[in-house]
Amino acid sequence: MFSRLPPLLLLLLAHLLSLVRAAPDLRLTHRILHPSLPAAPFTDRATVLLTGSGPSADARLVPSETLAHDLLHFTAAVEGLNDALYQVALERPGEPEPSQWPSSFVLACHLPYSTSESFTLHLDQNGTPFSLDYFVGPIPHNGACPKKSPKSSAAQSSPAEFRPIANTTVALRSPSFPPLPQLRAPPPVTAEGKPVEAPKEKSFLEKYWMYIAIALVAMIAAPGPAEEDAGGRGQGSGGRR
Repeated sequence: MFSRLPPLLLLLLAHLLSLVRAAPDLRLTHRILHPSLPAAPFTDRATVLLTGSGPSADARLVPSETLAHDLLHFTAAVEGLNDALYQVALERPGEPEPSQWPSSFVLACHLPYSTSESFTLHLDQNGTPFSLDYFVGPIPHNGACPKKSPKSSAAQSSPAEFRPIANTTVALRSPSFPPLPQLRAPPPVTAEGKPVEAPKEKSFLEKYWMYIAIALVAMIAAPGPAEEDAGGRGQGSGGRR
């Protein structure tokens, strides 16, 4: 089937296949941090499978085989340490130093009581993850560790009672730009650099004085009403005999 394709198309197809094969797998790692505990290296938590690109990109996690065992071990190690941290890091290909990997923290005391977790991978313009957010829930509004009653503390804190989180979601966030601010136009200035003052609004007389003057002149120049002289004529005719 491939022998019928043009040589240029075959070269392009081979190049694309080489890029797909060369793409490294993204791995999520995790560990526990506390001053009283020895420094622990990161261990595999899951493999991130990215599909698509741009707004249609999607991600899926494939948990490691040792995830349940690691979480059980972490829960037992932080028993009674309310300030211990659970760290999740995204291994960066080509970066051997784990301190340079993007990571996120939650209080380890919330792990045995959490029923859901969410991962948010922030992508750059090339679609490569560069930052990581990790959350577990439910968590109290103040973020404090759950309080244990004296009667049930032994049963709830037993490592054998720990159940891995079943509800896991993964979200991708592509770069977005905020809307540009709407800037007002600068006020006009004079040659001296001073703001140009708006012209003062004219009064009614200042606007229409010409029409008022024309109306007054027309009223004055108009002829008066004719005088009645019928009485004078009657007296003159009566003197003749």
